[in-house]
Amino acid sequence: MDWLALSLVGAAAFAATGIIDKLLLGRIVKEPLAYLAALVIMQQALILAIPLYMDWGWIYPQTLYALATGAFQVILWTAYLQALQQEETSRIAALVYVYPVFVFLGALVFLGESLQADDYAGGALLVCGAVLISYRPGRQASGCISPVLKHMAVFWFFSAAHALASKYLLGFMNEWHLIFWSSVGCLLAILPVLWPKEIRRECTAYFHGGAYLLLALFVNEFLDLLGRGAFIFAYGRGSVALVSSLAALQPFITLIYVILLARFRPGILAEGLDRESLAIKAAAFLLIVAGVYLVS
Repeated sequence: MDWLALSLVGAAAFAATGIIDKLLLGRIVKEPLAYLAALVIMQQALILAIPLYMDWGWIYPQTLYALATGAFQVILWTAYLQALQQEETSRIAALVYVYPVFVFLGALVFLGESLQADDYAGGALLVCGAVLISYRPGRQASGCISPVLKHMAVFWFFSAAHALASKYLLGFMNEWHLIFWSSVGCLLAILPVLWPKEIRRECTAYFHGGAYLLLALFVNEFLDLLGRGAFIFAYGRGSVALVSSLAALQPFITLIYVILLARFRPGILAEGLDRESLAIKAAAFLLIVAGVYLVS
């Protein structure tokens, strides 16, 4: 499978996790860090097969760097969940994919990938699309721009750092070992979060919440691992900048999911689907498509 197909699989999987996250955050989750800890613990059960069928793949010091990428993921997903608590799923899905701009700069500085004029223009369109998608009609000037941008700025920086580090590490280890050690790094980074008793209590409650909740956690983490793995394999087969930019198609996939849910389960998600909101989202998505085309 080439990098293009892998990137599309990753975008579709992450779009689905965004929907599940929003549903759980709106109904069950009180503390995003406890929810994230539960997902990371669930993740460890899914990666145990890797060392059973392959060697451990320990390479010093690159394995330590792979562990650090796991910490990056904890930070970026914490910021993402905090943003998702405050804003619509489709808006967050679009805001997520400003991070290729940072990947372009990092690829130039750290990996020696040169940028063309089209890349700069595409990056500018991605930023414009993100600003437009964050605009909320009918609000006063002080509230027309989504307050989640501060959380998304953290997400953008660490997402770019994760992508660049993954591309670098794939020169020393295969994709499966990178997935394994970064997942272990997630676990090590989340352990301090579980120190407060309230966080531990809520995290434990997820695993005693019944079969449906366990199934939702499992499906969510499986899709997350599928998306993350697909992008890591794509990084190994293509340009990290191009793979990251193509992932900006996720907002379209998310919007399709949202429209389908609204059709078959009205009211299940609090999304602005009125004519004005849809027009703004459509315009922003067109900017994102144009940006992806230019950088690709």
